[in-house]
Amino acid sequence: MTEYRLLAETLEAVAQSRGKLAKIARLAQTLRLLEGEELVLAARLLSGSPFAEWEETVTSAGWATVARAAAAVTGWDLDTLGACAVAIGDLGEAVSLLLPEAPALAEMTIGETDLLFRRLATLRKAIEKQALLDEVLRRSTPVEAKYFLKTLSGGLRIGADVTTVEEGVAQAFGADREAVARAHRDSGDIGQTARAAREGTLSQIGFRLFHPIGFMLASPIEDAEEVAQELPFFAVEDKFDGIRAHAHKEGGRVELFSRTLDSVTEQFPEIAASLALLPGSFLVDGEIVAWRAKPSEAETGKEGPDSFFKLQRRLGRKAPEPALLAEIPSAFIGYDCLYRNGEALFEMPWEDRRRSLEELGRVGLRVSEVFSVATSEQLEERFAAARERGNEGLVLKQRDSLYQAGKRGRAWRKWKKATATLDVVVTAVQQGNGKRAGMLSDYTFAVRSGDEFVNIGKAYSGLTDEEIRTMGAHFRKITTARYGPVRAVAPEVVLEVAFDTIQKSSRHKSGFALRFPRIARLRPDKGPADANTLDDVRALYARLTGSAAPSE
Repeated sequence: MTEYRLLAETLEAVAQSRGKLAKIARLAQTLRLLEGEELVLAARLLSGSPFAEWEETVTSAGWATVARAAAAVTGWDLDTLGACAVAIGDLGEAVSLLLPEAPALAEMTIGETDLLFRRLATLRKAIEKQALLDEVLRRSTPVEAKYFLKTLSGGLRIGADVTTVEEGVAQAFGADREAVARAHRDSGDIGQTARAAREGTLSQIGFRLFHPIGFMLASPIEDAEEVAQELPFFAVEDKFDGIRAHAHKEGGRVELFSRTLDSVTEQFPEIAASLALLPGSFLVDGEIVAWRAKPSEAETGKEGPDSFFKLQRRLGRKAPEPALLAEIPSAFIGYDCLYRNGEALFEMPWEDRRRSLEELGRVGLRVSEVFSVATSEQLEERFAAARERGNEGLVLKQRDSLYQAGKRGRAWRKWKKATATLDVVVTAVQQGNGKRAGMLSDYTFAVRSGDEFVNIGKAYSGLTDEEIRTMGAHFRKITTARYGPVRAVAPEVVLEVAFDTIQKSSRHKSGFALRFPRIARLRPDKGPADANTLDDVRALYARLTGSAAPSE
């Protein structure tokens, strides 16, 4: 039986490899050594998850539980462990540096490692999980502990993801790359896919409902002229102001998965109940929106999507109370059909998928309206109309496009405009995640209010790595206090941030928050006194929402 150390050392080698091709080759080298059930388990663990996606299993072991187990095994106190984790940016790596080189107990095999993760998932009490993690760490070499804990936290952060593992599987067993991706998409299990690739049976894998699938993504455009020559080949839809979701339905069972591949079914019970009443089985890509019901004769307005501000109050609540369900109803609007009554439609042209969607529309599913435009002027008119309806903008889809799950391409385009920009002052910085772990890339920012600065948001996109490195050195020099991973900094650096809109917020002292803020550019030409004021924000809020802003 193969030791887990092989997989941990492979992941370490992948982390140290430069370039995607080198990472793929290293994964393929290890996968070739394995077969049968060990290959299934190894492919999952190398992708950063101990479970197949269709299992919907989680370990639910929190940071504190892991840290207490690590403290017991290493002999270091929790404060020291926490400080190391903050400095390094990763608890698993911090623990690996503090563990003795030789494990106190026999090392784990791949099969035993799988069973340990599954036992963690079944335990309900934190003290039981801590005891099991104590056992794991005592049986682990430093590199094994590092990647066991990284897997437990849900992020390997080694410059490779499950798509890299797909390519490693294809290379290891001489399989077609797209065939591997399709089999993984359909099965919801990279482990089953790896075994099928080794055995030459990828084509025998059928589609399985009720597991998260990657979403096809659209490439942004800046203006109508970018696509003017291609417009006859595109269908145009409104870009709704909600959250993207895949709706899976068979019999009376419905599951909703968000773009983060998390189940949100319990958050929207009225949507699940309404979809369960529809005939047949399906997988539909669409949008969850707050829904404005049709008003009475005495009222004005009409039925349709409501403000994202309202939907936001529903987000993150696993079991929303009946009063909230009544106050802020939600609805699902479908805009693509990916599976219908036993047939997967991913490889069919959009126009054919649209016909299947419209069949569902005739039996009760809300579906998006589709437009055709011939000129950039007509597209501008459609954009203005979409914004007037309260939607974000437009999505353009090539009529012959296939559904490329988890990929962003030019077959779909999205067009939305930032509502406005503000000049703000950075008040705090924090280390990022993923490839920016260890870099001060997350900026909390504020506007002026009299003689002080009041926070209004946080942004982590828009700057290049080089700009972030340069700014990080400056922020370290002007740090005034540290609170765990967060550095308070002197209010000196001015940024221009773009955003979609403004909403009221009790989280920030300003009373507002910017929705989807991103850094437009650094403003070294401006000082803190040049930043926008809280009065500016109030006036902008009133203009954008048509509502009176709170005065204090």
